[in-house]
Amino acid sequence: MNRDICERIAIYCDRNRLFADGDGVVAGLSGGADSVFLLWFLAKQQERWGLRIQAVHVNHGIRGEEALRDQEYAALFAERNGIPCRVERADIPSLAKEWRMTEEEAGRIFRYQCFERVREELGFDKIAVAHHRDDQAETVLFQLLRGSGLRGLGGMRPKRGRIVRPLLETGRREIEEALEREGISYCTDTTNEQGQYARNIIRNQVMPLLKEKIQPMAAEHIAGAGTHLQEIMDYIDCQRDQVYTEIVRRDRGRLVIDAGMFEEVPAVIGREVILKMMQELSGGCKDITAVHVESVESVFRGQTGKKVMLPYGMAAEKSYEYLLLYQKGTGIRQKEGRYSQPQTIQLGSAYKVPWRGRGCCDIVFYKKTVENLLELNLKKHCTKCFDYAKMDSMPVLRYPEEGDFLWLDRAGRAKKLSRLFIDEKVSRGERKDMVVLAEGHHVIWIPVLGRCSAYYYVTGDTRAIIQADLGKIRFCLS
Repeated sequence: MNRDICERIAIYCDRNRLFADGDGVVAGLSGGADSVFLLWFLAKQQERWGLRIQAVHVNHGIRGEEALRDQEYAALFAERNGIPCRVERADIPSLAKEWRMTEEEAGRIFRYQCFERVREELGFDKIAVAHHRDDQAETVLFQLLRGSGLRGLGGMRPKRGRIVRPLLETGRREIEEALEREGISYCTDTTNEQGQYARNIIRNQVMPLLKEKIQPMAAEHIAGAGTHLQEIMDYIDCQRDQVYTEIVRRDRGRLVIDAGMFEEVPAVIGREVILKMMQELSGGCKDITAVHVESVESVFRGQTGKKVMLPYGMAAEKSYEYLLLYQKGTGIRQKEGRYSQPQTIQLGSAYKVPWRGRGCCDIVFYKKTVENLLELNLKKHCTKCFDYAKMDSMPVLRYPEEGDFLWLDRAGRAKKLSRLFIDEKVSRGERKDMVVLAEGHHVIWIPVLGRCSAYYYVTGDTRAIIQADLGKIRFCLS
């Protein structure tokens, strides 16, 4: 029976091209049933793909003795299967406060940072995580409840960048039964039973009720629907790209569509065209929601003269036979190198930044895609590059604030900006004029000092960057 389940998962991996011959794989190993089964499966399939495997266990510093038990078991289980295991530790509650997010989100971010750091150090190819079919069903249902569009309703993909999910078509019960047949034990995380997390409520209350009262195969059906939606979105993306090329044109920095042509576009394609227009104009899709897309669609399909304001200083407008999407000034005044309030960067725009002394420097930001690091001159003094995928929203130019920090290295060692100013011998008088590029309280870059946060460093896996080009320093009034 276990041979059957392993072969079925291996076929799934081959069908989705999750592994290539000779791949180096970092496998997340929490000690729970899912990750224990994943590592056992990968160890069994080493010869099939010629895999090199490194297990990584992350102790979040939350559950005390229980966490230590999981850590010890994970290391022992990996050793029994001939797989080296690295243990990473963090005080997630403290990081959550420092990063201003929930412990659940901070833990997830830190885990993937650990996986990526180890992968990079070893020169490996993939990161394997143990999400299974029940996780997929819970994700699809969660996205449905939070109002996601079709793209979000597709749930998790088998492969996203370096991350692979071999178990997405395998159920939780199948995994536990396979472990039982093999006589393999595993750890249970008691926090999974707690009800304060939305996902736990779905897992422990909603899904069991659906299975008991409505459909015993609810998880299989919901996860299957997610897979079908992914296939549908792949098709819609192809259609959208074709329509976009035919009807959207750029005119003096604006994106313009003939209103009559847009009327002929099916609604589902039209919304995707609008989303792509907003992405192109703003430099990304972060902070752009289905609500924004629907508001633009309402303008485009409404009466002439209608207008709506959007994130990143964008505006959508219907003007007689034309539909317009463009970026306006954000209402933030920049006078002689001074900013009255934080200014969200607009791609292609120049910003006057006060320099030490009585000079100013013009900085222009661009978004670029890269295939490899050789395309970038990262040592060029007048150009700085930052990993766009690490940004949750477009950064802002502003003056220092209480609580600002940046990373000193990729391990996440942070330093307060106020402490950095002291170390760099920046006087209190100079600090008020020292503009920083920031995302929340995380300082990405201090132009005058040339200091960047290690969290946003460009790596071999970077595929999109925000590039800052510095002009000549010149005299200006303060």
